[in-house]
Amino acid sequence: MPNSSDDDFKGTVIVYTEVGNAQCAKARNLLHRENVPYTDVSLDTFPQCVQEVFERSGSESLPQIFFNSVHIGGVAELEKIMAEPSKWDDLLEMVRVELNIDGPQLPNPLTAMDFVHSDNANNNKSDDPLLWLPDEYSKLVSEMKKANLIKDNKVGLMKKYKNSFKGEELIDWLMKEKGMKRSEALEVGQEIIDRHVGQQTSNEVGMTFSPDRYYQLVEDDENKPLNASGSTTSTSTDPLMTIAEYNEKLVQILQPIYDDIAVENNRTILYQRLIDNDNFNRFQQFARELYRVEPSTGTPDERLAFFINIYNIMLIHITLKCGPPQTIWQRRKVMNATYYYIGGHKYALHSILNGILRGNRKGPSMLWKAFGKHDVRMPLVLPECEPLVHFALLTGTRSTPPIRVYNCKTIRAELKENAKEVLLNDEFMKLDTKKNVVHLLKTFKWYSDDFGGTPEKTIQWILEVLEDDESEKKKTLQKMFFTGDYSVEYLPYDWSPNGKERNEKPTAPAVDRRISTKKREEPKTTDEIPTNNNEKTIVNDFVKEGSLGVAY
Repeated sequence: MPNSSDDDFKGTVIVYTEVGNAQCAKARNLLHRENVPYTDVSLDTFPQCVQEVFERSGSESLPQIFFNSVHIGGVAELEKIMAEPSKWDDLLEMVRVELNIDGPQLPNPLTAMDFVHSDNANNNKSDDPLLWLPDEYSKLVSEMKKANLIKDNKVGLMKKYKNSFKGEELIDWLMKEKGMKRSEALEVGQEIIDRHVGQQTSNEVGMTFSPDRYYQLVEDDENKPLNASGSTTSTSTDPLMTIAEYNEKLVQILQPIYDDIAVENNRTILYQRLIDNDNFNRFQQFARELYRVEPSTGTPDERLAFFINIYNIMLIHITLKCGPPQTIWQRRKVMNATYYYIGGHKYALHSILNGILRGNRKGPSMLWKAFGKHDVRMPLVLPECEPLVHFALLTGTRSTPPIRVYNCKTIRAELKENAKEVLLNDEFMKLDTKKNVVHLLKTFKWYSDDFGGTPEKTIQWILEVLEDDESEKKKTLQKMFFTGDYSVEYLPYDWSPNGKERNEKPTAPAVDRRISTKKREEPKTTDEIPTNNNEKTIVNDFVKEGSLGVAY
């Protein structure tokens, strides 16, 4: 059913399709490329929608695309409106801020032809999860269940994997029932993993589909906040909290967590230590109180400290629950479709970074700002973009800055202190005095506008951060800047996860990790690449890094 979810869209984009139709696939790819969240309704699965589609569109051809009640048509019509920026922007803004009242409504999943009811008299719920993925894979999972490929598998004497399938059994079934070659069946298995439909049960490194491994279905409720509790709205008996009050308690809870899990200069996370961790359990309970926070009560500095702290622990929370993202699909889910409920509204990582902390600016792979002009969260946006946040936010990668807690009253000094530590590390800034080259991490390239928009203004900004520093590195950079005899190049970004499975802290002194020089495999698809000329270079750079959509 839905391809992705975005907490910033109030309306719906529906694409009516049929299995095996090349034009339907092209329509999906176009919307993927533009990062537009849509719902794929296959008329093979929901034939009861055929009549409504015909009546609304006046056509029997597929696909048929609707933005709320606005009928776009097929691929040609979609391409035409995309080529007219003003109309396209108005259309996106409409579906962002307006609920879908008069347009076609999504069919109830219970009415799907492939829906299977439980025979258990005590439970009439469906055996099938509502999977948030393109329809053809939802259909495949349904067929796998009918063929009894997905079941509870006992492995050895102690292990039991519920709702799982073995890679080899999937390959055999695809070859027999679908007439695929073994190489084709392996590709389908890899797609299931890449699209986060299934996740491996073992702790082996890597996300390459293997015939020898078992995989469990991912059945997360995309609409359920990570800090879900019995209630998500305040009542008259619940005292409200200011941002400053909540952040003061949050700092006290987070500090012992970070002391326990952050090693190697606070840039590596021991996620296993969070399991049955009393302090983390305490945080999860406290996170449920976020619905009582009034974000509008905070000053800019209070909002800055609060949302940086929330962002960092949310990313840790997501990684613990779902594992580190390995693909574009999973990274988009981490950034856009997983969230906390705060003060009556949803906040994904994307909303916090690009909406609030960066002053509501577009990210490298975004075609529009994080918040529309009518978004109720607009009053929380910082008056100006704060570039220092790029050195305060955990990225979940080897190129992450150190993690720490931030206090409302001392936030500016703490941000500057962390940024200095980052900039004096050769992984983030390296000076080649022989060739007069300043090497900067690609963060400076992706977010160039935040640092002034030009290499010269970026170097000037860095020197302002290092103004009180007396290191030789700062003096060398200052000399290069004043003479003007230098060029700027960019260091590779290491997207490999910064987590460790080891439980023990290292006994030897911690040292900085060096950026891996191993070439990462490029993504097989570029479905999400925008084609507007202003962003094409940056986004292609993201794709080459295997990182589109998750700057952090």
